Amino acid sequence: MKKRKDGRFCKVITIHDKRLYFYSSEPTEKKAEKDIQRQILAYSEREERGKTFKEVAEEWNERYREKIPDWNYNKNTRAAYEAVFEFFNGYAIKEITAVEVNRFINCLIMKNYAKKTVSNYKSVLNMIFTHAVLSGYIKYNPSRDIRLPNNLPKNPRELPTTEELREVMKHSEGFDLLPFFMLMTGCRRSEALGVTNKSIDYENRRIHITHHVIHSGNKAIYEPVLKTEAAEREIIIPDKLYKVLPKKFTGFLFSMENDGKDPLTEGAYECRWDKYCQKYNLNITAHQLRHGYATMLFEAGIDLKDAQELMGHSDINLTRQVYTHIRKKRKNETEKKINAFSF
Repeated sequence: MKKRKDGRFCKVITIHDKRLYFYSSEPTEKKAEKDIQRQILAYSEREERGKTFKEVAEEWNERYREKIPDWNYNKNTRAAYEAVFEFFNGYAIKEITAVEVNRFINCLIMKNYAKKTVSNYKSVLNMIFTHAVLSGYIKYNPSRDIRLPNNLPKNPRELPTTEELREVMKHSEGFDLLPFFMLMTGCRRSEALGVTNKSIDYENRRIHITHHVIHSGNKAIYEPVLKTEAAEREIIIPDKLYKVLPKKFTGFLFSMENDGKDPLTEGAYECRWDKYCQKYNLNITAHQLRHGYATMLFEAGIDLKDAQELMGHSDINLTRQVYTHIRKKRKNETEKKINAFSF
């Protein structure tokens, strides 16, 4: 140990092939030696414990956010990240085993979270641990072998009623065209809001879905990035929609001032949708109209593969689930008719 010109004592040691410098401002060499030994012990304990979950999670989060837009992160990741951060804060990353991960999953289940939500939270946790493995902080991902129970609750979206769909079909003037358009095309809300004059091929009666409008807060953002590769597709324009579509317009089909210049903001969309529902005494969402479109495909006998393409599903199982939901509802309605029938 040497005394520096600035009065501090310095000791240089090697730990795990790393040359380390420890300093002490104690007045005597004996006290400085004791102080530095304390520092070395604390360092060794930190090294043995490794990085904290907090440090690793923040590191992963910073890198992950560089890859995706803010709107995507806020919608799909933020809540899950904050939940896992809070639960595992205080742990060292090496201390976390499958037991702790399973306890976290059980806490979500006890809160009666839907299967999709639990799966999303587990996915974020898995990405953090994968980052830890690839960074050399741990050797094994403790979330890898955790399987979710099959009986977790789901949040199935109710299909719109026949009466609701008939009411939507009656109106196509002004903002009413948007719900009508969604029902006739099966477009997601973001896709419909992103339709421009360049999206529509009137000659071949097709709509090219290549862009969408998403919202970050209230701000509308026009982007070519879609939910999945399958979302980029051609949609058939049915005759009923073709008749009411404006044949000459510029910019966005659905815009703030109906001049096509600016897409609808979140606030403008929500306000107009609420007024629309109040006006016609409806209680429907844009996604329910997408299910209404699926019902139309089902009733028209469109096969599963074609329906998948038209709806822009990346996984045919999604289309199969929708068709199964529709088929079940139709059977229930048939049962009611049979029970109500009398000669």
